[in-house]
Amino acid sequence: MKIVVSRLEQYPEDEPTGWAVGFNVVADNGRSFYVDTVISFDKASKDEDAITVALQGLKKSINTRVNALNKKSALIGSEVSL
Repeated sequence: MKIVVSRLEQYPEDEPTGWAVGFNVVADNGRSFYVDTVISFDKASKDEDAITVALQGLKKSINTRVNALNKKSALIGSEVSL
């Protein structure tokens, strides 16, 4: 599994109260999805802390989705020829 930070910004833009943190997650078979969350400034004052807190909160749901994706063949969606 590969997890890449793809969003990290103060949220909402006008009057921020936290961090919007998003990740692109790639399963071992190449299938992927995006997931995000908002972490309040009370839980993370720095952007690095927001990433850590977000991963802790999303860990279970990420693992569940990755396990489901890994059960699908990597061949689904691939181009084949006769």
